[in-house]
Amino acid sequence: MIKVNVDVGKEFHFRLANRNELQGDGAYNAVDFRNKFLHVLDSKKAWENLDKEVILDFSNVKRIGPSFANEAFAYFMQYTSPENFLKKVEFLNIDKDVDLTIISKELKAGYCKK
Repeated sequence: MIKVNVDVGKEFHFRLANRNELQGDGAYNAVDFRNKFLHVLDSKKAWENLDKEVILDFSNVKRIGPSFANEAFAYFMQYTSPENFLKKVEFLNIDKDVDLTIISKELKAGYCKK
């Protein structure tokens, strides 16, 4: 059952770079993104099954930075593995050579709160 379907570039921002309100201009940061769109995943119980729950459409996203990816996505490694994360969260229309590689590297590196 899909609970969240987001056109990230239209519903949030086309540039995903800031980790939190202290980085860059602080706007459109990963903490706000996670709280707005991924809060359904923020519990151990949410990971008891691996049904697809979140679809993130990146067709209108121009850039994603490693610190954004770490804060928005690797945060969930406290509950699950990178492989299981990618079963529960689907990335559509994402540049697999650049953007998905950045996300995958951050998932494997783990959560680095700064």
